[in-house]
Amino acid sequence: MLEIENLRKKYGNTEVLKGISFTAEKGEILGLLGPNGTGKSTTMNIITGFISDFEGSVRLNGTEIVKQPAAFKKNIGYLPELNPLPLNMTVYEFMDFAADLKSVSKKTRKEHIEQILESTGLLHVRKRLLRNLSKGYKQRTGIAQALVGDPELIILDEPTVGLDPKQIADIRTLVRSLAADHTVIFSSHILSEVNAICDNVVIMYKGRVLTHAAPNELVKEFDQHGGMILCTEDENNRSEQILKQADFVREYSIVETSGNNRKYYIKLDDNDFSKKIFFAFADQHIPITQLTPDQFTLEDAFLQYLATAEQEEI
Repeated sequence: MLEIENLRKKYGNTEVLKGISFTAEKGEILGLLGPNGTGKSTTMNIITGFISDFEGSVRLNGTEIVKQPAAFKKNIGYLPELNPLPLNMTVYEFMDFAADLKSVSKKTRKEHIEQILESTGLLHVRKRLLRNLSKGYKQRTGIAQALVGDPELIILDEPTVGLDPKQIADIRTLVRSLAADHTVIFSSHILSEVNAICDNVVIMYKGRVLTHAAPNELVKEFDQHGGMILCTEDENNRSEQILKQADFVREYSIVETSGNNRKYYIKLDDNDFSKKIFFAFADQHIPITQLTPDQFTLEDAFLQYLATAEQEEI
């Protein structure tokens, strides 16, 4: 279990972390979100031991990074945003180098490395120079080195940047598989990716934690409008009159008009709205071409949190 408690960090007179606290359990993938300059990178650099001058505490299964830095760092695997691979090494040579740094026993090293290469889909390219790998395989290699020594905590900073859709899907699957044996911190600006991968998210803003919850809980917190998108094919422009008279429509607004086609955003007071809307328009012989929920997303919730935080500062 990772425990961050009242973490503070200053650069000169600028306080970039203002007493943040959160936890991550074993088997959990925790998304670390926030706009640029909000303290995410500083937080990750403190957890990984790159920054040692800070206030507060960072513990991993009870081991405090300040009191036992060597023992703490041994249980950390880290893939930074800029993956620093030695391009003149082969995949296996690089993994062997990483195992040497992590003091992996030479008796079990070969088996350990090959298990990691197999689990990350790299076994068949183990003899290739890193410079000759695609971006996707380079990212896989970066994740593989983070697994050397079987650390309890894996930190992945923007692991899918620059990848094509197929590579992104592959990395997502790989990251999800890591949660079986590790705690994973996953930082990304692609919120659909965070929603697909993470069990919980921490949203940071200007050195503070705004919230710590599951993605679906954040969406539910704001998605209370019951909004729908309604599209009709209406030659005589009667759709608006129907919506005005419908007692189950709380409010509506027209989104787009193109020839005979009308697109509306409507809010409803009745859960059994589908039949009522259908019959209301069928009675007037007006075809409904679309009736779908207006889906509120994690990105919407994220932006709502930031907007609220900015408003509170005014």
